[in-house]
Amino acid sequence: MALINCKECGQQISDSAAVCPHCGAPVVKDVYCQSCGTKIPEDTKFCPSCGKPVGQVRAVTPQDKDKVVAGLLGIFLGSLGIHYFYIGKTTAGILTIVISLCSCGIWSIVTFVQGIYILTLTDDVFNEKYVKNDKTFPLF
Repeated sequence: MALINCKECGQQISDSAAVCPHCGAPVVKDVYCQSCGTKIPEDTKFCPSCGKPVGQVRAVTPQDKDKVVAGLLGIFLGSLGIHYFYIGKTTAGILTIVISLCSCGIWSIVTFVQGIYILTLTDDVFNEKYVKNDKTFPLF
């Protein structure tokens, strides 16, 4: 839960509230147009910049992670599972630490190769393969 400013009265309110408790105005969240990236209110029917319909607009999600950051973390700190913690796979990060300790560091070779592999993927493939799936321990 985060605090946002009401678009009507300017008071801080919860982003999960349906209406502002101060003025009663409905809470409108911001989204980004997928084609041009313009920040627009959720209740907008068409993007003011490119004219795309609301169906082409997606909510801001914390799921989109930078593959370059994940790849570099895999290369340099992969044996600590930091790249898994970065993409939100906590269980995989903990498993990586345990495997690294049990294998006396040999597992770091696998995470080094995985970091290079992540850097070679496109952003869409990276997000589908590592970030936006239900796998607990995505390897390759």
